[in-house]
Amino acid sequence: MPTVEIVLSDEQLEKIRSQLHELILNEITKTRNQTEKNQRYMNKKQTCNYLQITNNTLDSWIKQGLPKIVISGSTRFDKLAIDEWLANLAKIHQS
Repeated sequence: MPTVEIVLSDEQLEKIRSQLHELILNEITKTRNQTEKNQRYMNKKQTCNYLQITNNTLDSWIKQGLPKIVISGSTRFDKLAIDEWLANLAKIHQS
């Protein structure tokens, strides 16, 4: 099979490296974000991001009954339970 040799300047090589680096980082970020979206159980920081609220607001919601899971001092929040809790609150306020 015949081969083709391509000669690139240092500047062209650097541009290709830079673009590949950026593409790889973007794919890694997308994969991480997708993985986080698929996680059912979250820590406090992830829960704040999921609900788009501050830590203080989350603490207030916990006092109001937001479901949480505590195992050996580690607190986790279930996305499904949170969504159900919010849906129930919405029903109460619509009545």
